[in-house]
Amino acid sequence: MTNTGISEHQTKAVNKVSYAFSCKGTGDNSPKSLANTTENKQTKLVRKNSVDTVIVEEPLQITLSWLEQGIVNNKVFTITMRTPGHDYFLIIGLLHSEGIIKQLNYVESIKMASEDGEDIDNEWLVTFTSGFIPDLSSLDRYTVSYSSCGLCGTTSLKSLQLKTEINLTVPDHKNVIEAESLLLLSNKMRHKQTLFDYTGGVHGAALFDQKLSLQQVHEDIGRHNAVDKVIGSLLVSGKPSQISPLWVLFVSSRISFEIVQKAIMAGIHVLMGVGAPSALAIQAAQQFDLTLIGFASDKGFNVYHGDWRLANNFVEK
Repeated sequence: MTNTGISEHQTKAVNKVSYAFSCKGTGDNSPKSLANTTENKQTKLVRKNSVDTVIVEEPLQITLSWLEQGIVNNKVFTITMRTPGHDYFLIIGLLHSEGIIKQLNYVESIKMASEDGEDIDNEWLVTFTSGFIPDLSSLDRYTVSYSSCGLCGTTSLKSLQLKTEINLTVPDHKNVIEAESLLLLSNKMRHKQTLFDYTGGVHGAALFDQKLSLQQVHEDIGRHNAVDKVIGSLLVSGKPSQISPLWVLFVSSRISFEIVQKAIMAGIHVLMGVGAPSALAIQAAQQFDLTLIGFASDKGFNVYHGDWRLANNFVEK
């Protein structure tokens, strides 16, 4: 099931003033015509007032609550900037990615922190089931994260090793993906990015199954938030995510370490991105045997690790 709806809280109409060159007389605003007329100094700069649709960015505060020795403990886990919508999936995905929960049944409820307050949608309370005490020792600190950086400063390859024992090497996955079919994934996700069509200001993340059928698409101003929403929706769906079948995650961004961490924690076997991977992202992929693909488009891609999962239907050079 893909996510294509837009809520009234995700976008906002704003006034803008546009400046653009316009061709005199012809009405032709094509790049070629503009280039010709600019060279002949026959264009003029036109100022226009209009309305634009922009993406909303608001803080999300997540508080954890659990019972320990008869005492209720409440701790603010994170404040992250995100695009409102599908916050439940975002919270589940983030808790799983950070190793706070390994199973969904550790969570008793996720709800708004109270019923009063003007900005109550931005404060959510996670209550854990009786007997479950979250281990927060793997976090360097409670974190305030921003949409551009993800969980900056809280993760490292060493802490990732402590959080998970997942080994993504599955012999049955050898040569199971047609390399040429991966060229289609970028457009498959792009056609479902409704928020991007309206605003041009969000990242997207999409989940594909082993047959490269699109399962989920989520968008957010933060690339890591979009990934958490996809992972959260996968966990909530009840589909197995840490064993076969194979899952492919496609992101509309560069591939940083935190994106790789989230994929590994979710048991995803293939991670593709339209941008470049970092050195630490590649190192993590090598350690856990994640197939890591960067600079993905409909024309080609680079495989930085895990090429063994791709079928040999190409010409060697």
